[in-house]
Amino acid sequence: MPQVTLFELAKYFLILGATGFGGPLAIIEKIRFDLVLKKNWMQMEEFKDLFGYAQVAPGPLAFQVAVYFGYYRKGFWGAVAAGFGLVFPSFLLVLIFSIFYKEFRDVDYIRYALYGLSPVIIAIIAKSGLNLSKTIFRKDIFMYVVFFLSVFFTIVFKIQIIYIVLAFAIVSLLYHLILKKIKGDKLNSFLGFIPLLFSAFFAPAVAGFANFVKNTVSLCVKSFSAILISSLFSANLLALALLFLKVGSLTYGSGFVIVGVLKQEVVDNLHWLTSKEFIDGIAFGQITPGPVVITSTFIGYMTSGVIGSIVSTACIFLPTFVFVLILAQKIHKFKDNFYLQSLIKGANAAALGAIISTAFILSKDALIDIPTIVLFLVSLGILFSTKFKDIYLILLSAAAGIAIKLFLFI
Repeated sequence: MPQVTLFELAKYFLILGATGFGGPLAIIEKIRFDLVLKKNWMQMEEFKDLFGYAQVAPGPLAFQVAVYFGYYRKGFWGAVAAGFGLVFPSFLLVLIFSIFYKEFRDVDYIRYALYGLSPVIIAIIAKSGLNLSKTIFRKDIFMYVVFFLSVFFTIVFKIQIIYIVLAFAIVSLLYHLILKKIKGDKLNSFLGFIPLLFSAFFAPAVAGFANFVKNTVSLCVKSFSAILISSLFSANLLALALLFLKVGSLTYGSGFVIVGVLKQEVVDNLHWLTSKEFIDGIAFGQITPGPVVITSTFIGYMTSGVIGSIVSTACIFLPTFVFVLILAQKIHKFKDNFYLQSLIKGANAAALGAIISTAFILSKDALIDIPTIVLFLVSLGILFSTKFKDIYLILLSAAAGIAIKLFLFI
């Protein structure tokens, strides 16, 4: 396997972060093609284990793969370089969009463009949910029940999505335990799962990875210290940091699940943004090549300026970064564990319900008249019938919004 410098690693992921449009799977496929097949920076079997782990762990999928890849090749600082490189270009773009938005959103042409953007964002969220459904249901009636209950609890009772996903993950585990009647081999696997988790969390220390632990703890302490110091200057920053640390730590599933959680928090509970502002923030995130959760940059800026954007972005990615580093030594054992997979099945179905619920709830503020409904339906049709990229559809919808306002006088 060829040697890789930290500079080469950072350069690759920085370029990928600036050009990697097409969603997380497209980014991961590019990593596989460029770094596994062409450059042989990782063995294919190791990459398959990595991808399997990323699919069952909390946090943005492509970010997890990048961080682990960096750690695999260059240790702690390789993980930092890869993760930072992938996220920074999108962070910078969303920050620029946010500054521009705050200053000029009342200008007529900007308002018209945002009017056209909202329907396509709802279509993209709906498409994300429908795509996820293809991998979840598979003639399993239990998954359908969890999905519909998740939608019901989210829309009718307005229960927080985080709790719904966690609850149905546990319900799914119990269901599959009963279904399998806890046969002897599975019982042994279940009992083995507890020490597996224990050993995974403490493996670095037990195996003598003192330097790794030191770097990880140092990063967390410095980050938390920076948050506390910053909070002295703005009362909002500490609340912002704690919110995004919670969301980054507890949210499982597609990036649009995190969007649903953030909507409940920053729009419904804390009233930091209006629903329309929140939809606009999602649109800015979709224009960039970064993960959906880069919307956190917009929320942070709208709440507490540039410092807020840095704090919110760092805090939503930090838990995933730490999880990947702590569990990096054991990823090959997680993807095949029966009980972990049982938890994930319930979490996936609940996450799908959360995505569809989010699309429905946000549609009330996005689909406000006949033209926006038409834009939504046309966008949905294009997304499902063609390979048209999201970013082009977003730009066309913005242009359509301007045209509708100018020529139809709506």
